[in-house]
Amino acid sequence: MVPISILLNVVHGFSALIYFGAIMIFGAVFAPRLAKLSSSTLYELFKEIFPPVLSFAEAVGLLTMVFGAGEFLHYMIGYYQLGGTSLVYTVLFSTPWGASVLSGAIIGLVGFLVGVRIATLFERLFKLYKSTNPSSLDEIRVVEAKLRMYSLIGMVLLSATVLLMVLAVSFLPLPT
Repeated sequence: MVPISILLNVVHGFSALIYFGAIMIFGAVFAPRLAKLSSSTLYELFKEIFPPVLSFAEAVGLLTMVFGAGEFLHYMIGYYQLGGTSLVYTVLFSTPWGASVLSGAIIGLVGFLVGVRIATLFERLFKLYKSTNPSSLDEIRVVEAKLRMYSLIGMVLLSATVLLMVLAVSFLPLPT
């Protein structure tokens, strides 16, 4: 039987790789170039391609969060069983591993909330491109600018999270 910690780690790690790659490709490749595309191309992208891609990215992001939280809770429950709340507090706030994991989790949560904001902006763009109102062009440009800004912020937060988590699981010893 596979230990729960390995299962949590593998699913969390694999889904995180997919999510990180999807966010980086979108934030570095697609978002900066949206303003350069014609309205008809953007309409087709927003109508046919982006909705399923966005749904997939949201699902993988949630999977990453759920299994990461499960992994975190698994370790914290283990530390609690060994020494109670004082050991959990010591591990989280007095060890490099704990500080890295805790700060990575907090930054990751903020990054996920930025992702939710990006999804909201996408929904607005979907509606604006479906609108036949010519005055919506100015609003489209504003939403596209916000989308580029939030994509950049999301990439920075996600990169920081990944660096902290890689640091914690690859180089910092697990507290004993």
